[in-house]
Amino acid sequence: MNKKELKGLMGVFACACMLAACASNPPAKEDNSDEIRARADAAQREISRETGEVVADDAPAAAASSGTAASAAEDDGIIVSTVNFKTRPTVLVAPAMGAKMAGSIDVIRRNPLAKTAMEVINAYLTSRDYTVIGLESQSQLDEVVQLQSDIAGNSEDLAYVAGLSVGADINITYAGSIQEDYIVIDLNASEASTANLLASESIRLKDNGESQRVLVQKAIQLAIKKLENKVRGRLAEEQEKGALYKVVAHLTGDFTDDQAEEISNMVSIKMRKKFNKMQVISMSRNTYDLLIYVDPNKYEDAQMVYGEFVESLEGLAKVRKQNITKKLIILEIQ
Repeated sequence: MNKKELKGLMGVFACACMLAACASNPPAKEDNSDEIRARADAAQREISRETGEVVADDAPAAAASSGTAASAAEDDGIIVSTVNFKTRPTVLVAPAMGAKMAGSIDVIRRNPLAKTAMEVINAYLTSRDYTVIGLESQSQLDEVVQLQSDIAGNSEDLAYVAGLSVGADINITYAGSIQEDYIVIDLNASEASTANLLASESIRLKDNGESQRVLVQKAIQLAIKKLENKVRGRLAEEQEKGALYKVVAHLTGDFTDDQAEEISNMVSIKMRKKFNKMQVISMSRNTYDLLIYVDPNKYEDAQMVYGEFVESLEGLAKVRKQNITKKLIILEIQ
């Protein structure tokens, strides 16, 4: 592939990334890891036919994580982490979006290069015991944008908000660029609950005349393998603390300063004892931003965590749910 073709490739790839999407299922549906594996397997077979390599008919999609891109990964010298998870983590994979998003997510479905990149990431993570989830429809995207407004008035990164909405443990975003005769792939992994960066990885791969898809696949394969190695141990440590929920509470009632202080103390001091751990991200008079680690055997879902707020504040204030997703609770204290 010549320099002109490579620039064209990255122009299309970057365009697709900016328009947003990620493979997998809506949050209300069951885990579709098998579907993700099938998609990745199909993409892998197509690339294998293009390069003349043979892939067995019964090869699982996990082979996509170490298959055709083996020329870039099989002798890369990377020692894959053997850390085991207590429970299977959930990861949201998406293009780097920023705070704003335009256009339709259908673009990425029609773009074979962006789709290849996404499915290589999904296949590798699935083979490494993650559940990969994401957005599939414009209506889901609209819900995320609304949730973005509910949380912080449109100032939050959409990948972060999307991760909260679908119950992800971590978000992985990707982007591509062109530097001379090299393709550059950048991956970032962040905590879904806080948007804090866990790790990043950048791969710079020279174009040696290979097909566009093979070049993208090799670069993505190397990047995701290195990135996952960096975050796996930290994620396993977080799981030992318990199931994590983000709680955003807004005081909307007509409270005196003394009443507001009493409610604040109840939430930050007395309720803390009910959970494994509570981390206060920020707390003003009228807004609380909290991270809560709970015993998953005691609290099965976000609704049960919400119920604890209702019960604990009974007699002081009324608690009403504004929005509850798998790991995000937005409530009003009236």
